[in-house]
Amino acid sequence: MPPLCCLILIDKIFSYDKIKYDKFKMVIYMIFYFSATGNSKHAAEVIAEKTGDKAVDIVDVLKNGIPENKTDKTGFVFPVYFWGLPEIIKRFASMPEVKNSLGSYVFCVITCGASTGTADKMLEKALGRKMNYSFSLKMPDNYVVMYDPCEKEKAKKYLRHADKELETVCGEIGRKENKKSGASGGELNSFIVSKLYNPFRKTKKFFADDKCTSCGFCEKICPEGAIVIENGRPKWIKSKCQHCTACINRCPAKAIQYGKKTADRGRYSYYNVKDENK
Repeated sequence: MPPLCCLILIDKIFSYDKIKYDKFKMVIYMIFYFSATGNSKHAAEVIAEKTGDKAVDIVDVLKNGIPENKTDKTGFVFPVYFWGLPEIIKRFASMPEVKNSLGSYVFCVITCGASTGTADKMLEKALGRKMNYSFSLKMPDNYVVMYDPCEKEKAKKYLRHADKELETVCGEIGRKENKKSGASGGELNSFIVSKLYNPFRKTKKFFADDKCTSCGFCEKICPEGAIVIENGRPKWIKSKCQHCTACINRCPAKAIQYGKKTADRGRYSYYNVKDENK
């Protein structure tokens, strides 16, 4: 039989391991993301993979319910719209269930073509608490409604740079650093332009031209459920949507238009650029 001192030492070792294991089990991370053309989804999945977190689509969470468990870290990854919050982010962050599930460390990574202005402050207001960490991540622009999206070669360059920045972001989040960094500026735009987003979210000018193949992909990917296929063509059944441009940018036939100008403009989707890089 081993000496008493050895038994005590063995018991302490196993007790210590059990404490470490129990603490590990209690640490649950959650990253909520919203993404239309894939930029923010990619960023969220990279962060989740590097930090051991779980990335979940806000659209799915709104359909299936918000996880009841309280997390140690909570993240939000989404694109900036009109130098402000997408409506779905503001709505989601304002929900009591979301606020009650926040961890002790809350961070956001906001994707943008230029800058995010005060979008992180708007998220703080919706959540009712301060961010521990926020990062503005430059990625390819895609708002085809107002301008030509980022060309493919330029988009690839942006994505390579974004992936390098994400390595830094993952390290900082993993260490629970408290800071704000990334693309800066746009504060005045947030104050002025963000107010135009809500009245601009109308669906009246969306339509499908003769290139439409009735595939139904636009109906499937619309986060707002604003599109249905009727008589072989998409029909916008809601007066407003997120104006995420997923339907325009990801239409396989490039058949969806908004007004008269988008027909002559390019399209951007992270998935297309990623596939070309394979």
